[in-house]
Amino acid sequence: MFDSTTQLIHTAYRLKQPPLFPSNENTSPNHIEQPLDTAVRSMYKVRYLSRRKAMDLSSQRQQVARSLSALETGIAGLVTALAHSAVAANLEAADDRTSIRRACEAYSAIDYRMDDEVGTSVVCLGVLGVSTEVLRRAEAVNAIKAEFKAICAPLHGIRIRIPVKGKASPTRAISAMRVILRNIQRSDLNLLAAYRKIPILEAPPASITYTRANTRSVYRKSVDELYGLLSTAEGPTAAADRARLETLDRRETHLAFVKDRYQNVRANVLYARLDPRGRGRMHIAAELPLMYAKGRRAEPPQVQFPVPADLASQMRRIRQSKIEATPFLHSIPVYRYVRLK
Repeated sequence: MFDSTTQLIHTAYRLKQPPLFPSNENTSPNHIEQPLDTAVRSMYKVRYLSRRKAMDLSSQRQQVARSLSALETGIAGLVTALAHSAVAANLEAADDRTSIRRACEAYSAIDYRMDDEVGTSVVCLGVLGVSTEVLRRAEAVNAIKAEFKAICAPLHGIRIRIPVKGKASPTRAISAMRVILRNIQRSDLNLLAAYRKIPILEAPPASITYTRANTRSVYRKSVDELYGLLSTAEGPTAAADRARLETLDRRETHLAFVKDRYQNVRANVLYARLDPRGRGRMHIAAELPLMYAKGRRAEPPQVQFPVPADLASQMRRIRQSKIEATPFLHSIPVYRYVRLK
């Protein structure tokens, strides 16, 4: 095919590959910046978001405003139906207000009052036997609360820096949810109360016993997770905590992330018959009045309210803790687990 004078030159074929990182030199208006590859995103453990999308909260603000308006409308309809219907009420005595009025105020209290502490909500203990229409409205309010929480919960993890007057640092980071509430002029909204559902019993109760406990949430976190939390923190205390984590033995892979103690009121409910799920009793959080469909022949349940908070603290049992008494880190509430000898 070739004669003796033909000379072949072999050149290695190279597939032209796109650059790993986009170049900043192309500034044409038709240039579209491509997202990082999946491998690169997983390596850095961050989502690719453009700067405009990361800072634009207009769509989330509209969703929060619409969902909050629907929640307030649903609560108003429930309170109106509850106030104008026959209700069998048994609430803990607190003042001279009627039981129905106190229950309506507890269900509709989703805003902070002037003397309320942050992270607390109204507590009203008792039980209400209501009609089917009122119970249907309460279930609708719970559904709206679930939708509102699904919209707002992801916004708590997004931090936005805002200017601060008269402070050493010119800015401070707050959650995007709080920024949106400021924009829609609802800074007084109590998210804990807005998320909290109305406890609805699926069968008539025979007896209800309330218990009061002083509990705290403990989360088992790996050392790598805690180091990641401290990696964005600034200051000498955070730097010292990072150094303390590096001194741990390799066999100690997890620590306890502990939150502050809080008052927890729960109700032990004994049903007069089995509920649709086949349960004869249940244990639920009950800081709002319980609701059940009273029907025609349902008798009022026996209710035993908890002892006052000051007496409950004196009667509290001291159990052996699985974590050490003193914190291991100082910038975040992290404790070491008690090592068995």
